[in-house]
Amino acid sequence: MALMLMERARDVRGFVDAAVELRDPIGVLSITVGIEPGAGSGRTPPWEIALENDLARLRHDGSLGASPKKALEAISARLAEVLDLASTGRGRALYVALESGASRKITLQRALPTAARVGPVAHVLPVLEALERGERAVLIMASRDAIVLFESELGSVSEVDRIELEPWVGDWWPEMKGPSRANPLRSQQTVSQRDRYERRIAAAYRHTLDDASARLGALARKRSWTRAVLAGDSRTVDALDGVLRECDLTTTTIRANLEGLRTEDALARLDAALETLVAEEQARLAENVVSASSAVSGLVPVLAALNEARVARLLIDANRTFPGVVEAEMLAAAGHDEDAADLTDLIVARALATDAAVTPLYGDAARTLSACEGIAALLRW
Repeated sequence: MALMLMERARDVRGFVDAAVELRDPIGVLSITVGIEPGAGSGRTPPWEIALENDLARLRHDGSLGASPKKALEAISARLAEVLDLASTGRGRALYVALESGASRKITLQRALPTAARVGPVAHVLPVLEALERGERAVLIMASRDAIVLFESELGSVSEVDRIELEPWVGDWWPEMKGPSRANPLRSQQTVSQRDRYERRIAAAYRHTLDDASARLGALARKRSWTRAVLAGDSRTVDALDGVLRECDLTTTTIRANLEGLRTEDALARLDAALETLVAEEQARLAENVVSASSAVSGLVPVLAALNEARVARLLIDANRTFPGVVEAEMLAAAGHDEDAADLTDLIVARALATDAAVTPLYGDAARTLSACEGIAALLRW
């Protein structure tokens, strides 16, 4: 049976909360997959080879328990369902408690990194990263005549509104012939009727744009957009950008008119700009948190804050591991002579359990945290 595609960020948040609650004496198996375009064309795709290699490693290193073959047989049907190419969406994830058999699964529009691992809790960082990048945003194509609004969420894009901008300048306007008479008392000069007409057109357009801006602002608040990418006529885009910033959206603009492009190509350019915007936003967030007086950086201070439930937002380098120990349900960094475990997933689970936001970082944003062991936290107090 094909899996249902999860297209709403709030649903993914609920899924993550449920997945990190899984606990098991043997461990929780976490499988994430990125289905590549053209999969099923005949040859074995790289993602399938990578997944098979990871599962083989888990069989041989004892991570799957005393009966690894039996464990894999028990999840084979669920794994086949998750990997079914008939399902929509390139990102798949399956979390299974190996002894109890409890499981959670999800399908997303965008690919997830392909990997399999076993740990004390679910490895949800890849899903959190997709969620962070896929927060609801608006993509705007503006021309002199119309504004077309597309909503992007978790990689799915749909048109939500079209606002016409052509000002109404019909027969109700008085007929204008010859030059306009000057009024010396008002220091007026004689002007052509064409100038008067163009001024009226400009005034009518400004009025129409004001109405469109108000409509856009109302939509931004109603639909809870967090980011916006705008492209097109600069006079229109600049006005709309100001409105969206007033609504606390993070915005970026493309100084180009995309009207001549196919819709798919135009949306691809807008989506690429959105990806860049997210990366820049995360880099600024990392810089702000590292320099904030109400934040801590480094593994030891962050673990202490997590144990006290003081973390409001956790920033974590998604490509690093964080060694430590668990003592009486408290997370602690490992000493020099201690056998350390990978606390990464436990750190994320503890943050989520205490209602902290978790932001996985990559690229420039992750490099900002390199001097503080790849981890920082904004505190509640």
